[in-house]
Amino acid sequence: MMPPLSRLAAAVVLSAALISGVETGAQAQSGTDTQARPRVIGGPLANVNVVQMSVAQLSQQSLACGFDENLIMESFQQPLAEKGITVQRAAHVWIQLQATTVRYEGDVCISYIEARAIQNTRYFDRKTETDRSGRVLLWSDSGLFVTSLTNHGVTTNIGWRDLARSFMRKWTIDQ
Repeated sequence: MMPPLSRLAAAVVLSAALISGVETGAQAQSGTDTQARPRVIGGPLANVNVVQMSVAQLSQQSLACGFDENLIMESFQQPLAEKGITVQRAAHVWIQLQATTVRYEGDVCISYIEARAIQNTRYFDRKTETDRSGRVLLWSDSGLFVTSLTNHGVTTNIGWRDLARSFMRKWTIDQ
Protein backbone atom coordinates (compact mmCIF):
# COMPACT_ATOMS: atom_id res chain seq x y z
CA MET A 1 0.00 0.00 0.00
CA MET A 2 1.33 3.46 -0.97
CA PRO A 3 1.55 6.28 1.55
CA PRO A 4 -1.01 9.11 0.88
CA LEU A 5 1.66 11.59 -0.29
CA SER A 6 3.04 9.09 -2.82
CA ARG A 7 -0.46 8.47 -4.20
CA LEU A 8 -0.97 12.22 -4.63
CA ALA A 9 2.34 12.59 -6.47
CA ALA A 10 1.50 9.61 -8.70
CA ALA A 11 -1.91 11.15 -9.53
CA VAL A 12 -0.29 14.49 -10.48
CA VAL A 13 2.26 12.77 -12.75
CA LEU A 14 -0.44 10.65 -14.39
CA SER A 15 -2.67 13.72 -14.96
CA ALA A 16 0.20 15.65 -16.52
CA ALA A 17 1.00 12.73 -18.81
CA LEU A 18 -2.63 12.38 -19.92
CA ILE A 19 -3.01 16.12 -20.61
CA SER A 20 0.26 16.18 -22.53
CA GLY A 21 -0.87 13.22 -24.62
CA VAL A 22 -4.20 14.88 -25.46
CA GLU A 23 -2.43 18.12 -26.51
CA THR A 24 0.10 16.18 -28.63
CA GLY A 25 -2.69 14.24 -30.32
CA ALA A 26 -4.61 17.43 -31.12
CA GLN A 27 -1.47 19.02 -32.59
CA ALA A 28 -0.75 15.91 -34.65
CA GLN A 29 -4.28 15.96 -36.07
CA SER A 30 -4.09 19.63 -37.00
CA GLY A 31 -0.56 19.32 -38.40
CA THR A 32 0.63 22.49 -36.62
CA ASP A 33 2.29 23.20 -33.33
CA THR A 34 0.08 26.18 -32.61
CA GLN A 35 -3.23 27.07 -34.09
CA ALA A 36 -3.74 30.64 -35.22
CA ARG A 37 -6.67 32.22 -33.43
CA PRO A 38 -9.00 34.20 -35.62
CA ARG A 39 -8.85 37.97 -35.14
CA VAL A 40 -12.11 39.40 -33.88
CA ILE A 41 -13.09 42.28 -36.12
CA GLY A 42 -15.16 45.10 -34.76
CA GLY A 43 -15.30 46.67 -31.37
CA PRO A 44 -17.58 49.16 -29.69
CA LEU A 45 -16.57 51.94 -32.09
CA ALA A 46 -16.80 49.87 -35.29
CA ASN A 47 -18.66 51.65 -38.08
CA VAL A 48 -18.96 54.88 -36.07
CA ASN A 49 -18.55 57.62 -38.66
CA VAL A 50 -20.86 60.26 -37.20
CA VAL A 51 -20.85 61.57 -33.62
CA GLN A 52 -22.45 64.36 -31.70
CA MET A 53 -20.38 66.38 -29.24
CA SER A 54 -21.05 68.60 -26.27
CA VAL A 55 -19.03 70.47 -23.69
CA ALA A 56 -20.34 70.46 -20.14
CA GLN A 57 -21.04 73.91 -18.75
CA LEU A 58 -17.76 75.58 -17.83
CA SER A 59 -17.37 76.91 -14.28
CA GLN A 60 -16.27 80.45 -13.50
CA GLN A 61 -12.84 79.08 -12.54
CA SER A 62 -12.55 77.26 -15.89
CA LEU A 63 -13.42 80.45 -17.74
CA ALA A 64 -10.95 82.46 -15.61
CA CYS A 65 -8.20 79.94 -16.49
CA GLY A 66 -8.72 80.43 -20.22
CA PHE A 67 -11.22 77.76 -21.25
CA ASP A 68 -13.49 78.49 -24.20
CA GLU A 69 -16.26 76.09 -25.22
CA ASN A 70 -15.80 76.71 -28.96
CA LEU A 71 -12.03 76.24 -28.76
CA ILE A 72 -12.46 72.98 -26.83
CA MET A 73 -14.87 71.64 -29.48
CA GLU A 74 -12.54 72.75 -32.28
CA SER A 75 -9.47 71.18 -30.63
CA PHE A 76 -11.24 67.84 -30.11
CA GLN A 77 -12.91 67.82 -33.51
CA GLN A 78 -9.74 68.37 -35.58
CA PRO A 79 -8.28 64.81 -35.26
CA LEU A 80 -11.73 63.32 -35.91
CA ALA A 81 -12.16 65.33 -39.11
CA GLU A 82 -8.74 64.17 -40.32
CA LYS A 83 -10.05 60.58 -40.24
CA GLY A 84 -13.40 61.41 -41.82
CA ILE A 85 -15.59 61.32 -38.71
CA THR A 86 -18.37 63.87 -38.99
CA VAL A 87 -19.78 65.82 -36.06
CA GLN A 88 -23.54 66.42 -36.24
CA ARG A 89 -26.24 67.58 -33.85
CA ALA A 90 -27.85 64.16 -33.65
CA ALA A 91 -26.03 60.82 -33.79
CA HIS A 92 -26.15 57.49 -31.95
CA VAL A 93 -22.71 58.10 -30.39
CA TRP A 94 -22.30 61.14 -28.19
CA ILE A 95 -18.91 62.49 -27.10
CA GLN A 96 -19.10 64.40 -23.82
CA LEU A 97 -16.27 66.77 -22.94
CA GLN A 98 -15.93 68.00 -19.37
CA ALA A 99 -13.44 70.12 -17.44
CA THR A 100 -13.10 70.54 -13.69
CA THR A 101 -10.84 73.46 -12.81
CA VAL A 102 -9.49 74.97 -9.60
CA ARG A 103 -7.53 78.19 -9.50
CA TYR A 104 -4.80 77.69 -6.94
CA GLU A 105 -2.72 80.37 -5.15
CA GLY A 106 -2.47 83.27 -7.51
CA ASP A 107 -1.90 82.33 -11.10
CA VAL A 108 -1.82 78.51 -10.96
CA CYS A 109 -4.65 76.60 -12.64
CA ILE A 110 -5.33 72.90 -12.10
CA SER A 111 -7.69 71.21 -14.56
CA TYR A 112 -8.92 67.67 -14.92
CA ILE A 113 -10.27 67.17 -18.43
CA GLU A 114 -12.29 64.16 -19.50
CA ALA A 115 -13.86 62.86 -22.70
CA ARG A 116 -16.38 60.03 -22.94
CA ALA A 117 -18.07 58.38 -25.91
CA ILE A 118 -21.54 57.14 -25.01
CA GLN A 119 -24.11 55.34 -27.11
CA ASN A 120 -27.84 55.44 -26.57
CA THR A 121 -29.22 51.94 -26.82
CA ARG A 122 -32.55 50.12 -26.71
CA TYR A 123 -33.07 46.60 -25.45
CA PHE A 124 -35.84 44.21 -24.49
CA ASP A 125 -36.14 43.52 -20.76
CA ARG A 126 -37.34 39.93 -20.35
CA LYS A 127 -38.45 40.40 -16.75
CA THR A 128 -40.79 43.28 -17.45
CA GLU A 129 -41.40 42.30 -21.09
CA THR A 130 -40.91 45.90 -22.19
CA ASP A 131 -38.54 47.83 -24.40
CA ARG A 132 -36.07 49.85 -22.37
CA SER A 133 -33.38 52.35 -23.18
CA GLY A 134 -30.08 53.24 -21.61
CA ARG A 135 -26.59 54.46 -22.26
CA VAL A 136 -23.44 52.44 -22.80
CA LEU A 137 -19.92 53.78 -22.27
CA LEU A 138 -17.86 52.97 -25.38
CA TRP A 139 -14.63 54.82 -24.53
CA SER A 140 -13.21 57.33 -22.06
CA ASP A 141 -9.92 59.07 -21.37
CA SER A 142 -8.75 61.96 -19.22
CA GLY A 143 -5.82 64.14 -18.25
CA LEU A 144 -4.65 66.44 -15.47
CA PHE A 145 -3.00 69.79 -16.19
CA VAL A 146 -1.27 72.12 -13.73
CA THR A 147 0.05 75.27 -15.39
CA SER A 148 0.22 78.99 -14.94
CA LEU A 149 -2.80 81.08 -15.80
CA THR A 150 -1.06 82.65 -18.81
CA ASN A 151 -0.76 79.42 -20.82
CA HIS A 152 -3.37 77.12 -19.24
CA GLY A 153 -5.91 77.49 -22.05
CA VAL A 154 -3.33 76.68 -24.73
CA THR A 155 -1.90 73.72 -22.82
CA THR A 156 -5.28 72.16 -22.14
CA ASN A 157 -6.35 72.65 -25.77
CA ILE A 158 -3.37 70.49 -26.70
CA GLY A 159 -4.70 68.04 -24.08
CA TRP A 160 -8.14 68.01 -25.74
CA ARG A 161 -6.47 67.20 -29.05
CA ASP A 162 -4.52 64.38 -27.37
CA LEU A 163 -7.76 62.94 -25.97
CA ALA A 164 -9.25 63.05 -29.47
CA ARG A 165 -6.22 61.17 -30.79
CA SER A 166 -6.74 58.57 -28.05
CA PHE A 167 -10.32 58.19 -29.28
CA MET A 168 -9.05 57.79 -32.84
CA ARG A 169 -6.56 55.08 -31.79
CA LYS A 170 -9.40 53.11 -30.17
CA TRP A 171 -11.61 53.80 -33.21
CA THR A 172 -8.91 52.48 -35.58
CA ILE A 173 -8.43 49.30 -33.52
CA ASP A 174 -12.19 48.65 -33.46
CA GLN A 175 -12.56 48.91 -37.23
